[in-house]
Amino acid sequence: MGHAFVSDAREQDVSRIPYNLLLGPVRFRVGATVGVEYNDNINYADDGTAVIPNPIGPGFITIRSNSQDDVIVTPNLTLDAIWPVTQLNTLRLDLGIGYAFYLDHSKNDTDYILVAPKSQVAFDIFVSDFRINIHDRMQLQQDPIQEGALSNVVNYGRFENTAGLSVLWDLNKLLLQVGYDHYNFVSTTNRFDYLNRNSEIVQGSAAFIVNPTITVGAEGNAVFTRYDQSVLSDNKDYSVGGFVELALTNNLKVRAAGGYQWIDFDHNFVNFRFGPFVFAVPDQKDLQDYYVNGLIGHRINAQLSQTVSAGHENQLGINSNYITLNYVRHTLTWNLIRNTLLSTEFFFEDAEESGGFAGVFSPVPLGTGEHFRRIGGAITLGYQLTPHVTLGVRYQGTSKDSNLLLRDYNQNRISVDGTYSF
Repeated sequence: MGHAFVSDAREQDVSRIPYNLLLGPVRFRVGATVGVEYNDNINYADDGTAVIPNPIGPGFITIRSNSQDDVIVTPNLTLDAIWPVTQLNTLRLDLGIGYAFYLDHSKNDTDYILVAPKSQVAFDIFVSDFRINIHDRMQLQQDPIQEGALSNVVNYGRFENTAGLSVLWDLNKLLLQVGYDHYNFVSTTNRFDYLNRNSEIVQGSAAFIVNPTITVGAEGNAVFTRYDQSVLSDNKDYSVGGFVELALTNNLKVRAAGGYQWIDFDHNFVNFRFGPFVFAVPDQKDLQDYYVNGLIGHRINAQLSQTVSAGHENQLGINSNYITLNYVRHTLTWNLIRNTLLSTEFFFEDAEESGGFAGVFSPVPLGTGEHFRRIGGAITLGYQLTPHVTLGVRYQGTSKDSNLLLRDYNQNRISVDGTYSF
């Protein structure tokens, strides 16, 4: 019974994807996009000047921060391919590549070809009641927008690769899953090469289907991280908890998860590099904290649907050993006019670092972590001009308020793009 359920799910997954090209047994689709964006603050900076005591000697130093605006041209190419190797086993390729040209600040042009998030090579193997997924997921990005702890940065270039496998055992009412991944982070800029690291990730979950509308389960993870340099601390991260998934109606689904997290760092300090000097900055060595997250998916009617997510979690830091994040996110999709899709987004973040060196140039005690709030939103309008051509326009605004000197910013971005799908 479980075998039939899993194989049927795979066949439905293949059939519902709109691949429109065929090369032998391989189905694929190709899309080309050109976008133009105006960004009034490409370096996530606050406009201001400050004079502070020299942190490593006598006298004072002057810090200046000025926002820069630019027009950015972004050509992109996407390729999605799927090969049903057998009736049950499928090889999949999802790849997005692109480039960013800065018209006024060409030194910020992409160093390498950008690789879109969710790019992957994946192989699904179905054997009896087991689904085995072997995958290699990669991305190469430059924009710092996802990292609230960054300010005064244009190029946060990094290559991230996650390779591993997961095994799902379908026992009808009981779903058991285990997985292993090897993760690599490689900075493409010297400024952030201290973040280069690798992690071994082991995870597992057990889900019990109480009835068609209720699923409950338990989950656990262990992550072992080692840095190439000694700026941040190697660590061991464990978490264990439970989750529940509810289909309250056909149009309203809820998922909630929560548990406890332990992170053990090798040191209670991080090392700060300032020119030829390196000195230790206080930080927290251990973390014991709860985690919780929730997701609501609601199809309001045939034209409107929304998702709401919120959570409390701890992540590895950029300026510190770790950062504690509280967040709320909301997305609303409007399908009111034929061939036209409108979506709105909102997010709020409240985060605090465990210590570290973000405040070295602020008039605060050494080791004071950054405490910041970010709020932002976006509105996107897409119009399908022809079966092959889609046009889009987007506005995105983000505002950051920090307790540290010259780390606030406001950013506005507006972009237009056109996509041709072959």
